[in-house]
Amino acid sequence: MRAKYGKMLWGALLLFFISGFGDPGRALADGGEGKKIYEAHCLSCHGVHGNGQGPATRGLSPPPPDFTDPAFWENRTNSFLFHVIQNGLGSMPGWSDTLSPGSIEDVLSYIRTFRR
Repeated sequence: MRAKYGKMLWGALLLFFISGFGDPGRALADGGEGKKIYEAHCLSCHGVHGNGQGPATRGLSPPPPDFTDPAFWENRTNSFLFHVIQNGLGSMPGWSDTLSPGSIEDVLSYIRTFRR
């Protein structure tokens, strides 16, 4: 009986890690909605390529992060980035009044595509 549950536990953990939720560096599937949201709300500051060089960055302090820089992704979890998108940080406003939690997940998935 114990061996059966052990195999089930290992199988569940394997599925968890394969799905990407166990690895904060893997993108969540967004079905293209994340890109649309990014283009509508984020591109002006974070740039077309996610490098923080959008047309509205002049005078922002601190400047938007460069999502293409591997150093940006060190120790950044999905929950931390979700919180930042939802509530803002530094010169970035929070988007909780505009974006649903599902939309925030979608845009979070999309910004992870910039990761190198």
